[in-house]
Amino acid sequence: MSVSYEWDVELVETYEDGDNDVHDHMHQASYADCLKQAAQPLEARHQWEIVLVCDDDNGRSWAYVKEGKLPEYFEDAYGGETRKVPQRFHKEVQEAR
Repeated sequence: MSVSYEWDVELVETYEDGDNDVHDHMHQASYADCLKQAAQPLEARHQWEIVLVCDDDNGRSWAYVKEGKLPEYFEDAYGGETRKVPQRFHKEVQEAR
């Protein structure tokens, strides 16, 4: 089974009704690079979201960094848990703080 991982910083706009749209993706080589991108100032209603993307034979899934931590599992587009986030990425996030 082929598996690849990629760090991404999403530019997200949030609307008054609570919906949001991803306007752009800034793929990065490391979590530290994501932090540098996410430190850039934004316009009102915009925010940066850091995510680790996983592509495998079953499709694409995501692990969003929340409060400086990765979740235990990636989630698919329907919110279902897929594969476990490898420990090396948890370590990378922890070391970058």
